[in-house]
Amino acid sequence: MSHRPRRFASALGCVAGALAMLGTSAPVYAGCTDLPAWLATGCDRLVDTWENGRSGVFISGYAWHLPFTWTPERRRELNSKAWGTGYTRVTEDADGDEHSVYALVFSDSHKHAQFNVGYEYSTFWGPRNGVQPGLGFTAFVMQRPDIASGIPVPVLLPVVALRYRDATLFTTYIPTLNGGINHGSTLYVFGRILLE
Repeated sequence: MSHRPRRFASALGCVAGALAMLGTSAPVYAGCTDLPAWLATGCDRLVDTWENGRSGVFISGYAWHLPFTWTPERRRELNSKAWGTGYTRVTEDADGDEHSVYALVFSDSHKHAQFNVGYEYSTFWGPRNGVQPGLGFTAFVMQRPDIASGIPVPVLLPVVALRYRDATLFTTYIPTLNGGINHGSTLYVFGRILLE
């Protein structure tokens, strides 16, 4: 039986401890045992990734507002240069799957800062010393002034990755929000370089 479904379920538990874990280590780890089993597994994963992971930086890059859901006038007003940066800690399983915890800030579509703290999981195919395609998800808490009156909100998005050694290019899809035209459907592209 594959361990991937169980890993996916425990990865969802990682989100529960992400915010508390980024600022501390030992007290959170001790508290993982007090959680239900599926949350404890996720909490343990977060702490292990933070304490034993490799450090890396994000380089944020580009937001493509899909033309079939935005008017040409509105697309001209939007910021596609989603410049920003972030810090991450990454662990890799024996089979090449990755787990990361991160903090990322970038310029959103309206040129405001968008703050993100979260967890990312990706599974990869192919030899580790070559170019590897991957799929995964990211679960995070984000804050920006035009969503929920600036109150941080949880988000779950798919991730498509292309990894070569210590460099990874990520793309995620932000779906249409509130329906209709000019409310989402954006591809966001960013990169990560591991430093250690």
